[in-house]
Amino acid sequence: MTLSVRAMRYVQSALQLGSIAAAAEAMHVAPSAIATALKQAEDTFGVVLATRARAKGIFPTRAGRDVLRRIDDLLERYDSLLCDVADLKSGLSGTLAIGYNAPIAPAFLPAICAPMLAAHPDVALSFVEGDNTSVQKGLLDGRFDVILFVADLPNPQIATRPLIHAPTYCLCPADHPFAASGAVPVSQIAGEPLILLDRPAARGYYMELLEQSGETFRIVATANSTEMVRSLVAAGIGVSLLNMRPRDVPPYAGSEVRCLPVSGASSGVTLSLGFPPGPKRRLVQMFVDGCADFLQGPKGVELIVPNQLRELPTGSELRPQ
Repeated sequence: MTLSVRAMRYVQSALQLGSIAAAAEAMHVAPSAIATALKQAEDTFGVVLATRARAKGIFPTRAGRDVLRRIDDLLERYDSLLCDVADLKSGLSGTLAIGYNAPIAPAFLPAICAPMLAAHPDVALSFVEGDNTSVQKGLLDGRFDVILFVADLPNPQIATRPLIHAPTYCLCPADHPFAASGAVPVSQIAGEPLILLDRPAARGYYMELLEQSGETFRIVATANSTEMVRSLVAAGIGVSLLNMRPRDVPPYAGSEVRCLPVSGASSGVTLSLGFPPGPKRRLVQMFVDGCADFLQGPKGVELIVPNQLRELPTGSELRPQ
């Protein structure tokens, strides 16, 4: 038999006040509720907690006084826990643990987090990179408060908020014949030496797109980081397929690259935030809102290559229709 927190409060009140009637009045319940809780506690602990005297109330036994001290301590710690959790939920302090899978997250997460840290000096951030599977597992295991991932097939135990859809694009060297094109079909991409981003979710996604072209293709290099892929392309080793791009940042290799839409393909990935279902900590909500404001605004547009292009009045920046 178990004893609820409510029943323990009834027992505590009865033993402290020495009266079932007084305890009932203090707890705003019927005397029978107090008497039932006291009987339940005695059955649960297997000892008599109080002696009853008609018209004189109840008197804690020696065992009753010992149990009362333990109940006092337990309820005090329970109330402290409730207060601490309430402060954690509403407060803007402490550490926010963020797991991320987005290969170019360093291109935008610092810009999102900088104003948050400046406004709230008691906040600290912990970033851990992983693949799509590991960051979801980390969230479910309680290692992360929030994750940034591709939510194509999210775990049903994870609540998500979509942030931005990133169509697949072709990355080629600046002096490649593709660079003069407005868009490149998958069939032509498949005919080039290919560099594959070899991450658990990305590999199967890009392989499927290439196979759908019906063309024979050859992979000359694989890399598990976007920056290595970009540098290999910049070195003229081949072309690649990616989904997000850093803003106006040349590859480490130094040479120029071009990002071109893939014509005749509607493929893409949706970058999302993941968090436990239910009410969110204020700190988590602030991070979620900051990500949404950034990635769904004009700066987020700079991170994707739209499927279709439209002529702009000034400049050559890519914008979605």
